[in-house]
Amino acid sequence: MRNMTWIITAVTMATLGCGGGMAPLVEEPKPAPSLVLEQVDGSGAFSFDEQKGKVILVDLWATWCAPCIAEIPKLQKMHESYDPEEFTMVGIVLESGERNDIVDFITEKSITYPNLLGEEGSKEAFGPFLGYPTKYLIDKEGFVVKKYLGAVVEQVTRDVEKLVRTGSLSATD
Repeated sequence: MRNMTWIITAVTMATLGCGGGMAPLVEEPKPAPSLVLEQVDGSGAFSFDEQKGKVILVDLWATWCAPCIAEIPKLQKMHESYDPEEFTMVGIVLESGERNDIVDFITEKSITYPNLLGEEGSKEAFGPFLGYPTKYLIDKEGFVVKKYLGAVVEQVTRDVEKLVRTGSLSATD
């Protein structure tokens, strides 16, 4: 019976994505956590508090997660599309092995946005963790305004554009 559960889980993940391919989850805005995490490349710590004044997209991902990997080119393009004073794209790498292996993976995939080493509690710091990939959109005031579960980068792209442009997801264009 236990093997059957794993088979069903594997088939579901392969079909829908590690996170189920769900739509964005809108919640009441809440302050982003005051995390300080080490950058994968060893270039120092990254403080979320120091990013206030920018829109931040946080991607919780793993090197073994197929939907996470499939989204990397679009996330990289998003990173390159905005002024770094207005927008920061950040990955938090979880459950993916040793730092050297992660660095090799990031180099192979040509990822240039900051990626941070997840540590104990960092994946739950933004709220309940439901699966990979999970993204959090943080506004310029430092509030988490939207949570995304699954491979939904097209919706994320629209929301980032609106938040950078207007400062609010509820603003009318």
